[in-house]
Amino acid sequence: MPMKVWIDISNAPQVHFFKNVIRRLEREGHEVVVSARSFGAIEPLLSNAGIPYTLVGQHGGAEREGKLMAYSERVSELTRFVSKNDPDIALFKHSVEAPRVAYGLDMPSLCVLDNEHAIAQNKLMLPISQRVIAPEAISIEDIMSFGVEEDQIRHFKGFCELAHIHDFLPSVDVLNEFELSEDDPIAVLRPEPVMANYYHGDPSQSIVSSLLPVLDGFNCIVFPRTPQQAEMFSKLGAIVPSRCIDALSLINFSDLVISAGGSMNREAVALLKPAISTYPEKLLSITSYMVENGIKSHSCDPAEIKSHVDDLVNNAGYLNRLRRVLRAMENPIDVIVEELEAVALPRQ
Repeated sequence: MPMKVWIDISNAPQVHFFKNVIRRLEREGHEVVVSARSFGAIEPLLSNAGIPYTLVGQHGGAEREGKLMAYSERVSELTRFVSKNDPDIALFKHSVEAPRVAYGLDMPSLCVLDNEHAIAQNKLMLPISQRVIAPEAISIEDIMSFGVEEDQIRHFKGFCELAHIHDFLPSVDVLNEFELSEDDPIAVLRPEPVMANYYHGDPSQSIVSSLLPVLDGFNCIVFPRTPQQAEMFSKLGAIVPSRCIDALSLINFSDLVISAGGSMNREAVALLKPAISTYPEKLLSITSYMVENGIKSHSCDPAEIKSHVDDLVNNAGYLNRLRRVLRAMENPIDVIVEELEAVALPRQ
């Protein structure tokens, strides 16, 4: 029996994550309605992917008061959106508003979790989510610490960004935007997540500023978090995209990715590219898992990072290890669709 699935999208990487879930659900005859908040590149990415959506609310900024105001306003707006569309089940990834609305309207919900350090989000989200899907790198105990029962958890072997590259076909057009070719050495960089409530570093400082001089042999393309960062990195000689671009294709044609965030590094791993994490605080469980299995490196020292770059780029042994580890992993899309059907269909 067909089901109607509501998907809430709260940041740009989730567009890549959910687009193939949406396509799978629609191929199987299910209906999908999508809500999205105004934040970063969400809107152009959804439009580029051809996904119909309703814009509901916006990001509250870096301060607590703004986050709380945006949360309360968005819960109210989503309640009207959901009441109008009447879905059978809610699906979201680190959205704090969607589970509150689903719980309040007595609707089953499925939460995808891959950041156990987002304490505030997880405390708001997990206790009222019916089911939680998470990479097995995050321990049962860590998930249960947020008020989840063990039988609510579905572990899968792998990481969420494997869904981003499902059926992915890279386009060389992205290189033309920067007047680059496939033969040019390219490094993709991403600074610290300064807008996130779990990050405690100085938002005016970034390791990217120290890395650009040691990567002088590469065309360095930086994806800033703020307009201030964009201006700073441009002055240091980096290429800074002026609009939303096809970042997955860019990663595919790059030689490596160095990021203080999570998604872009994991996308690089999924695309068989060297990835180096420069996150300066406690590592996520999935990052530690990747480092321990030799498929990603971590360092906050520019000289050591340069050494990692020299070791990893064009390293056949590293590439073979990456392929071997990835072959043993599950497709998260399969897991999500299976869980949606298990939760929603019996209620119809």
